[in-house]
Amino acid sequence: MRAELKEERTMVKRSVTMVERVMQASNIDEEGNVLFLDQERLDRKELGMPLYENHHNGLGIYNFFKEHIWYMNKKRWPLALKLYRMFIKYSKWLREDGWKRRFYKKGIMIAPEMERQTSTLVMPLNVDLTEAGEKTVVPMDLIKESLKGIDYIAGMDQCLCRDATGCTDYPHDVACLFFGDGGRTVVKHGLARQLTYEEACARVDKAAEYGLMGQAVWIEVEQLLWGIRNDHMDQMLEICFCCPCCCITMNLARAAKPEDRFIFHPSGWTAVPDRTKCIGCGECSPEVHGCPMEAISFGEDGRVIIDQEICVGCGICKTKCPHDVIKLKQTMPMRKDIHEYYLKEFSIDLKNWDKKEEQ
Repeated sequence: MRAELKEERTMVKRSVTMVERVMQASNIDEEGNVLFLDQERLDRKELGMPLYENHHNGLGIYNFFKEHIWYMNKKRWPLALKLYRMFIKYSKWLREDGWKRRFYKKGIMIAPEMERQTSTLVMPLNVDLTEAGEKTVVPMDLIKESLKGIDYIAGMDQCLCRDATGCTDYPHDVACLFFGDGGRTVVKHGLARQLTYEEACARVDKAAEYGLMGQAVWIEVEQLLWGIRNDHMDQMLEICFCCPCCCITMNLARAAKPEDRFIFHPSGWTAVPDRTKCIGCGECSPEVHGCPMEAISFGEDGRVIIDQEICVGCGICKTKCPHDVIKLKQTMPMRKDIHEYYLKEFSIDLKNWDKKEEQ
C-alpha cells in the first residue's frame, strides 16, 4: 500500500512538472488583470497523500532525549545560529545526487519522503487590493482568524534567520509565532513569551509594516530544535515573518532541485506581471535576485513571464522590480482557514488546540 501511494504521488509530481513548462496562466491577461479565480489550479494542489500521524512514543526514550537533552534554549542559541549558517553554506553541495542528496532530503527535510511532510504555506502580508476591493479576504486576515481559535500563542524573542546573518535591514524582534504545545515548549526553554491575541495581531501588523512575508510552516526538523514531543507534533504550527534576504526556507528552496520544492504552496495569491510595462531589465530574474521557485523567465520579446503553476506569492520579485511591473494578486480561490490548507494540500491534520484542551 505504501509503495502504491508513493508511486501515485510521483505521478502527480510528474504531471505538475509537465504543466509547469507551459503557459502564462489563462486567467491573467498581458496587462496583469486577473480575469477569474482559477479553481482548477487550486484543485491541482491537492496531492492526495496519507494523513500525517504522530509517531508512536514507544518506551519514551526519544521524547526524553528531545525534551531534556537536545533542544535549543537561550544558552544554546549560538549553536542554533551555527546550524543555520551550516545549512545555507552546504545546501547547494547537498543537492547533488547520491548519499548527499539522501541526507539533504531526510536530514534537512527540504524534500521529504512520503512519511515526512514538512510543509510551508506562503501568506504575503502586503498584497495589491486595487482591483480586488476592500472586502476581499487577504492572507493577513487568514493569520489573524487562525489566532482566534488557539488557546496558547507564543512569540519568539529573536528571529533565528536574521540573527544568524546579522541582518541590518529588518528588525530581529518581529519573530515567529508558535501555536499550542509547540508554543508552550519554546516558552519553557526561554526562547519566547506567551502573547495575548491582541499582542499576536500587533506583531502581524508590524511585520506587514516592515514589508515581511508571512509563512505558516510545519517543519519536522524543528522538532529537534525546540524539543517537541512526538505526540505533540500535530499540535505544532508556527507563523514566520520572513525577509527576502535571510529566510532559511527560501534559501534552502533556492538550493533545492525544482522537483523538491513541492513543499511550498501559495495561499491563493501569486505574483502577476503587467507585461506591457516590462522593459526586460532582468532585475527580477532568478539569477539576479533568486526567485526561490525559479518561476520567472523571459519571453522572446524579453519581457517577464511568471509561471503561475509554481509561483508561491512570496513577493521577492515584487520588491526587486524597479518599474512596479509586478503585483501580488489573488489568482485562485482561498480556502476557509489554515487547517483546511494543511488538510487538503499537505494532508496534515492539525488539531484544534483549544477544543483538545477542553476534552
